[in-house]
Amino acid sequence: MQPRIPTRPQARFRARARAARLGGLVAALLAAPARAADAPAPVPLWPEPDGTLILAHPFGRSEISLRLSRRVAGAVDTLTWDGVTFLADTEPGDALQARAEVGSGAGCRRASEAGTPQDGTGAPAARRLRALRTGRSWAETETRMAWDGAADPADAPPSDCPTAPASPAIPAPILRKRVALGLPGLGNAVEVQASFVLAEPAAALRLEPLAAAVPADFSAAWCFDPATGGIAPLDPGAVERPDPVILATPEGSHALAVWAPGPPEQEPDAPRPAFAVAPEAGANRLSCRFRLAKAAAGAHDFACYALVGALADVRAALRSLTAPP
Repeated sequence: MQPRIPTRPQARFRARARAARLGGLVAALLAAPARAADAPAPVPLWPEPDGTLILAHPFGRSEISLRLSRRVAGAVDTLTWDGVTFLADTEPGDALQARAEVGSGAGCRRASEAGTPQDGTGAPAARRLRALRTGRSWAETETRMAWDGAADPADAPPSDCPTAPASPAIPAPILRKRVALGLPGLGNAVEVQASFVLAEPAAALRLEPLAAAVPADFSAAWCFDPATGGIAPLDPGAVERPDPVILATPEGSHALAVWAPGPPEQEPDAPRPAFAVAPEAGANRLSCRFRLAKAAAGAHDFACYALVGALADVRAALRSLTAPP
């Protein structure tokens, strides 16, 4: 049964994200019990013979299309609108996916949903996908994330994690994720609800429910100001910012933004979202992040949103989402 949805966009999205943070929503939707790390998982059935799933929803003069692929363990490897591709998609690390940094200092390790074509054992990335459920405009996956190595393509973005080798005895986090396309009141929104399940406590944790490499054609970076509803040019860098960020083509015909709701007033100590645009060769990496200190073992649940369209479309969506209640 679907929960009652508040009528105001901001209240609706805050309610959905709050449910995700409280831990019940993603796990209940997936209805998949955690399995032992070495237990064999059934091979998920993909709708398309090439191991892909297409989600599409009309918006404006075109439709937004997402493609999930077993090549990247169930992450989104293609995002298109109005004939334009919004993901670089030259390496598995370019996918629209979830990422995590577990630990701190010399013990910090990085994990990603898409990983590399083969994991450390030589097994295909597709074998890390443990469950797949789909609907008309949504998909739910359960994936064993892959530890990144020092030479992995996914390591390209700047990071404060030195990436220590991960012991085979330490399982990478389990990721339970729901992707929904075209939400009520916001036809250009891509909702990502992610539950990161840790096998053991961590001294520190940085979670990215939504990260993507955007083609270099999206060379104009903007920062959105919720107080005024305006945008200002942004110099891309590894600095995390509290306000949403946008990447757009120079003329503004196509743009991609990331946003996440802050914690409710009754949870002042809960992690707050941060956003970043990090330049790299041939692309700009866009991400939505949360940081935790002394993270307990078990599930850590967050929600982020990607907004697709022309620059005017994503700005209008951000204004709607951040308007005072």
